[in-house]
Amino acid sequence: MRKILWNLLLVSIVLSMLLSACTPASTPTQAPTAPTTAPKEGTKSIVRVGTGDSGEGLNPHQQIIGQFEEANKDVLVQLEAVAGNDYYARLLTQVAAGAAPDIMQIGDDAVPQFVDASAIVPLDSYLTGKDPLDLGIYLPNLVTPGKYKGKQYMLPKDFSPLAVYYNKKIFDQYKVPYPKDGWTWDDMLKTAQALTIDENKDGTPEVWGIQLTANWTTGFEYWVSAAGGRLISEDGTKFVGYMDSPEVQSAVQFFADLYNKHKVAPPPADFSQWAGGNPEFENGKAAMRLFGRWPQSGYLKNPNIDLGIVGPPAGKVRANILFWGGFGIASTAKNPEAAWRFLRFYSGEPGAQIWKDWALPAVTTVAESSGKNKDPIDAVWIAELANVKPRAYTFTPFWGQTADPALRTALETMLIKPDSNVADVMKTAAAEAQKALDEQMKK
Repeated sequence: MRKILWNLLLVSIVLSMLLSACTPASTPTQAPTAPTTAPKEGTKSIVRVGTGDSGEGLNPHQQIIGQFEEANKDVLVQLEAVAGNDYYARLLTQVAAGAAPDIMQIGDDAVPQFVDASAIVPLDSYLTGKDPLDLGIYLPNLVTPGKYKGKQYMLPKDFSPLAVYYNKKIFDQYKVPYPKDGWTWDDMLKTAQALTIDENKDGTPEVWGIQLTANWTTGFEYWVSAAGGRLISEDGTKFVGYMDSPEVQSAVQFFADLYNKHKVAPPPADFSQWAGGNPEFENGKAAMRLFGRWPQSGYLKNPNIDLGIVGPPAGKVRANILFWGGFGIASTAKNPEAAWRFLRFYSGEPGAQIWKDWALPAVTTVAESSGKNKDPIDAVWIAELANVKPRAYTFTPFWGQTADPALRTALETMLIKPDSNVADVMKTAAAEAQKALDEQMKK
């Protein structure tokens, strides 16, 4: 009897292990695999669309899909939400398995990676084919992030440059003039100094002049561009001589001085959090904040804030950087022609009419007809598109593995150790990034 029971227990354990191995890991939203059977002749073509959006962010996708299907009775669009930090890895795994969505949403920083992995196809032949699309419909500089090695791979979904939010309540309370378009780094410093208020003289201001972005490397690229510098050579092979250039050193030093010398910015709350994790601006304890458009809707409803906005100040030159998301067609698409028809609708004027209620529309005529280009808040974001400079990732697919960690360490060093020599810190960062890049290029 004991032997029989023991054998039954072993069978139970083995079955449990087999079932466990066949069950996918729990994720917030698991992307379905490709349909197991192709649609029968005469039925609708199926277009699968993968997105990293979730929750209410799926609503505009669904609205656009509904409108497209109403006008295109022969196509069925399936939206597949893929949540989690491993979004890109999961998409690339699906491409390798031939099971990826026909249309994929990715950010500008991932375009080189997806192109080099042959995960997405060039759109140039579609743009001039039987269902053409004029790229001139888009706002300035919104096509470039989807272009790589001379070919167009992605069309824009949404975007954000950087801007400086300011709290009119604080400016009015201390009778300081609002910042104006065309201001400079010196203007910003003077304004931040006037609004760093330590009324009880305990060494900790009750109000800070400006909330900055700590060790957030992408945001820091604005400072580099405004200083007239760049982080990598145009051919994508050199960090030494660029990341440690005098222009980049001056940007790093000025940024660090805002924290440590002038003490107008609150110290980073947590280097492990995005942009330092500081809450001062939203709490009404910082007069300004340099950041993207993402928290704007919350700021407009925040009782601590009477919101104003202005473009980033000019350093040696006027500059900005762009954050961008777009759509492309997977190299494994089962019906690329139907995928193109939907992509053209998705990223074109019909889709922009929906996106405008959720984000800034990428299509010029929609931005104009909706009044976004004249709104005192949204017009700033649109105007800043004229000032964007290329980000470093556009010159190498290895930015994330090479320069990003080296630059992050350099920024942390300068903020934590105020007496650090900026030339030595940036020389070390450039050397580390170069070594990592050389290793990647050998593979």
